[in-house]
Parts: sequence; C-alpha cells; structure tokens
Amino acid sequence: MKFLKFTLYILPALLLNSCRDYVEVEQVGNNRILKYTSDYRAIANAYNDISGSGGIYLLANADVEFPTTYQNSVSTIWANSYTWQDRIYDPSQGDSDYIGLYKAIYYSNVLLDGVMSSEKGTDAEKKEIYAEAFVHRAFAYLQLVNTYGPQFDPASANSEKAVPLLLKPELFSSLERSTVGQIYDQIISDLKSALANDIQDTPPFNVLPSKKAVYALLARTYLYMGQYQLSLENAEKALQMQNGLIDLKTFATGYSYPVLIQNPEVIFSKTLLLTYNRAPLSNDLLSSFGTNDLRYDYYTIAGNVAISPTYTGRGFGIATYSNTNGINVGVSVPEMYLIAAECYARTGQSQKAVDYLNILRAKRFRANAAYQVSATTSTEALNLVLTERQKEFIGRGFRWFDQRRLNLDPAFQKTYTRIFKGNTFTLAPNSDGYVFPINQNYIDLNPELGK
Repeated sequence: MKFLKFTLYILPALLLNSCRDYVEVEQVGNNRILKYTSDYRAIANAYNDISGSGGIYLLANADVEFPTTYQNSVSTIWANSYTWQDRIYDPSQGDSDYIGLYKAIYYSNVLLDGVMSSEKGTDAEKKEIYAEAFVHRAFAYLQLVNTYGPQFDPASANSEKAVPLLLKPELFSSLERSTVGQIYDQIISDLKSALANDIQDTPPFNVLPSKKAVYALLARTYLYMGQYQLSLENAEKALQMQNGLIDLKTFATGYSYPVLIQNPEVIFSKTLLLTYNRAPLSNDLLSSFGTNDLRYDYYTIAGNVAISPTYTGRGFGIATYSNTNGINVGVSVPEMYLIAAECYARTGQSQKAVDYLNILRAKRFRANAAYQVSATTSTEALNLVLTERQKEFIGRGFRWFDQRRLNLDPAFQKTYTRIFKGNTFTLAPNSDGYVFPINQNYIDLNPELGK
C-alpha cells in the first residue's frame, strides 16, 4: 500500500469556497471530516481544483510547430514533449497534468463516498452532487488513459497497462496500473451511473456536469473506442438538448468572442492548463484555411501579440481575444456535430455527414462566401470530417487523440518528422511516442507504477 505522494494537497483549500462563512468540520486524528451537504457542494463547485484537464499532449500533436528561433526559448518539458521523448520531466520536476487529473479524481471520490450521508441537505441536493461526481471522474480518466495509456483498439483485449484506477478517497492505496480496457469500462460505468442518478438536464453554468454533458462525453468516449453507432446515438442525444452555434460573421473582431462561462457552444467546460496556451501553430494547418474561413481570424493570433516568448507565425488566439478563464477542452456543440458527421461517414451515410459539416461551416465563413462541401462516397465524407476537426479544434490538442486512433487504420497512418535544434525526430504510427511516460519521480516513490 503506497501513499499518494505525487498528488494530494487536498481539502483545506477547497473548503475555503464554502457557501457559509466557514465550513464546520470535525477533526479525528489527522483527518478532516466533512459533515454538511453544503460542504460537499463547496467541493463540487471548486472549479479551479476539479477541472484539471492536462494538456501536455498539445505540444506533441501535429498542429504545433516550433519556429527555429523559438526553439531556444522553450523549457525542457516543452522540448521533450515536442520531440516525443521517453522521459519528459527532470528529477526536480512534477507532472502538472497527472497531478491535476488525480486531484480531480480524489475530489470526485470524496463526493461519492460521503455526500449521501451528509447532514442538512435534501435528498435531491445530495443526489445532484453524487451524480455530478461521476462525470468529473469519468472525464479525468478519459484524459488520463488517452495520455498515459495505449490507444483503445476495438479489435484487441486492451490488456495493456495504463494508469491506476482509484475509486475511493484513500490516502494510502495501491498504485498498480489498471489496463486500458478496465479504465474504459470504468468511464462508461461512471457516465451511466450519472444518468441512473438523474443528473440535471441543464445546470445554471456550463462548468457543472449535466445530462447533455454525459451524452456528449459518451459520444467522445465511444468515438475513441471505435464504437461509431453508439457514439452517433449519444452525439444526437446531446444535440437534441443543446445545438446552438456561434456565428463568426456577427463578430466585429476576434475580441467579440464570448467568455467561456457564457459560450453557447460549450456543453461542459473543462480547461486546458494555461501553460500550454498559444503554442505556435504549424504552417500546414494555417495554410489549410481559405481566405473566407473566419476561424483563421478569430481562432488564431499573431505570435508577436500578447504572447511570450514572441515568435514569427500564429498561435491559438481565443484566450487573448476573450476575457475568459480558460480554453475549453470539455465537450461542445461543434464537437457533437463533427462526431455525428464522422459516425455517419463511417456507417455509410455520406450525405448526412456533409449535412452536419455544412451546419457548422455555415457559421464559420464570411457572408456570401461558398462554405458548403459535398461528397459522393463515404471515404470522401470521412476525409472532409477529419480535415474539419483539425480546423475547428486547433489549440486544444484534440489532434493528438485523433492521431492516436487513426493509427489503427492503415489508410490514415503517417510518420511525423520534426527538426529541433538541428536534430531530427520521428514519430512512427503506433510507436511508444504516442504514450506519455509516467514521471519517473512517481515510479521511484511508488514502484508498482512502473510495472
């Protein structure tokens, strides 16, 4: 049994966010005991602590390209991630992605373990918090397994080791890694448990889990699993509950972009770690935008504007244009349209696929510009969808997850090459470079992590 040495700072900071002037707790030994339902709601509402989403993969994905002069100013962590090294962190460094995600899992486990027996709350209030915790935990594990575990393969047993599966708020626990299949089973189970516990349809803020968020996360999860019919069904359910899109033609400038909490496209907000914000975008990606595609103007920004260190080229711009509290990597309406479009293409319904693409594209192009696409085959439709995902999801790292899953199909496999400080690095399909290593510091403290 090992202490979770790598992650837990835990409850005291969260409890400062209580709805009351102070949180009444009873202390037993070294433990602080939560007592009232409002204590648990305070934890569930502690967005900065429970929204951990990582983002190290952003630097490794094909959307990012470090200009030559920029390469001399990046940290060791950025350099190692960018060049797909088998060790990312120096001995003195911690993995913020890993820490943040397991912190969110710990808080979720605290909620699941205690809220139903808390005092001075209605059954409805307790059940609402209980259901929300399943969603936060499922999201964290989906991020973890796709960062530190091999890609899920629907044609295999998925018995490769991924990450520890922790389901209780215990400070002393075995950190033996569970398999990819076991982690995905838990993700699906958690999301279904949220539905079974009547999670609310529409919360007051998009930072709170909801039924539409569950459907959207199931759609993303099943897409990564290659279960396209199930992914489609859940994407459609999410769109039935929320389908509004921002019309970029209505913007005066990029600074018209809404704040995250008021963004009508966001179904469930989870934010990219800010340290990865505005990484330089690749020339191939930038050149794929036509002159009429407003995403170039409103999703990207010059590398010498509000970016440090500066560089020649462009980076992801929404965090600069919008007075926001982060970059959303949670589920959104555009993602549901694109998931549905991909699943329609993969199930032989090419016209429905392009119909969904055109719904999105109608909101992304200049007035009177030709935006519609067409396809005569499912293959053409699928290629259009994958290209659209690259343009819509820039600056969020989603391309990395797409690269991983597309490696399973020989038609989409590609070897990537980067030159960094005069040295050439390659990333072959399905190579170990697609799995981020668990920090060696954590393995040294907890040897079972290395097994």
